[in-house]
Amino acid sequence: MNQQITKESEIIAKSGNSDLCIEVLSYSKKSLEAKKIVMTETQWLSFVSHIVGMVYRSTNMEAIPAIEKAIFNEVSQDSIEMASDICKQLSNLQDDEKYLLSIHFEAAKLN
Repeated sequence: MNQQITKESEIIAKSGNSDLCIEVLSYSKKSLEAKKIVMTETQWLSFVSHIVGMVYRSTNMEAIPAIEKAIFNEVSQDSIEMASDICKQLSNLQDDEKYLLSIHFEAAKLN
């Protein structure tokens, strides 16, 4: 088993719901491939960690602090829509989650 898969598995195990986490990550991979967005290993592991946090918050009905949406004005609508679509795979998430998740796509587009 390669090191990235091992790290990814360790991160996913922290979600409290590995099956749901893997399902959302699989959906996310398809979205990334469709948009021809390639993440570095570090970006992918950061993204996995974020998804794990979202799964945890969704499962435990925990909220993130409100964010100032104006700081995301430079993020493309495409990245926000991708993030929104992925967030919809989980229940009990605040709308603000999509803004935080969109940063991962914006960063990967710069590769």
